[in-house]
Amino acid sequence: MAQGMALKYGGAAHPRLAAAVGVLALGLLYYFSQVTDQLRIRILVLNLAMVLLLLLLLLAVMAVYRQRRPVHGLERLLRASYLVFVANSVLRPAIVAVFLWEGPLPELSSSPLWLLMLALNLLLSLWFIAVLQAVSVREMFVILKHERDRDSLTQLLNRRAFFEQAPARMRQLGGQWALVVCDVDHFKHINDNLGHGMGDEVLKLVAQVLVHHVRQDDLVVRFVGEEFVLMLRCTDLEGAVAVVQRMREQLALESLRLLPQPLTASFGVVMCDAMASLQMLLQHADALLYEAKRAGRNRVVSSLVALSHPPRHRPWCRAEPSGAVVAVYGAKVAVAQVQ
Repeated sequence: MAQGMALKYGGAAHPRLAAAVGVLALGLLYYFSQVTDQLRIRILVLNLAMVLLLLLLLLAVMAVYRQRRPVHGLERLLRASYLVFVANSVLRPAIVAVFLWEGPLPELSSSPLWLLMLALNLLLSLWFIAVLQAVSVREMFVILKHERDRDSLTQLLNRRAFFEQAPARMRQLGGQWALVVCDVDHFKHINDNLGHGMGDEVLKLVAQVLVHHVRQDDLVVRFVGEEFVLMLRCTDLEGAVAVVQRMREQLALESLRLLPQPLTASFGVVMCDAMASLQMLLQHADALLYEAKRAGRNRVVSSLVALSHPPRHRPWCRAEPSGAVVAVYGAKVAVAQVQ
């Protein structure tokens, strides 16, 4: 139990030393029961062995409580149960030495105090095992949920988790959001010429850059292949575009550690509120992303959309000689400067 708790929290309870103490105690107990029948010495040996093992238990407790306080209630219950178990191990030898050392030792098995101590020890052990199983089952479900919701390569949220978490996040926090679609430029060329291993490294680098520029409430998702989706909580389109531009610029700089030429990406950005349809927003962002691709890649194309009421048709976009892209949604016209 001590070694299991210590390993769980990154410590050690010295299992080899504990095994040596246990073997020595068992040998002495065998000697003073089969070779020389001396019950008092057997009790002394047993309690000395428990004291030595208790020192090892305390080492494990120190490893446990060096960790920061866990948030989940089951973790706190597990630690509290372990402390109770250790306290019982401390009190049991003391009670034996004070109350059961004198008197008719052959009748020890019929002593109410001794039987109560045995029952308490058994109940504490069963309780600790039950709590430990509950914590283990919870951790198993947490791991399974993480594997279900995360992309194995980048550790970002996956497409399934995006459609599950984004609506709830937007409703809970309210306000305005920017939905960003990012696609790595010429990614097939990287895979074909530098290998799929380098392609994986590029995707992990993109994920790191995107995560570096978002806040706690934002979402970063590996949507499919080399396409990423972000939900940024912001107040206006200009602020969202500024964040995305910083992502694009840093990606070009960071990629020089891996590639002979800067890595570029194209972005489509649309504004929305908490009541918007994700599917319709993705259609808008995809249309802007493809416009960025057609305009030469390595740029951000953005647009305002009608809050809570996305248009039924894809926006019509055209590239202006000045480098701006005009996106028309019915009566609304928004201009986003392409860097």
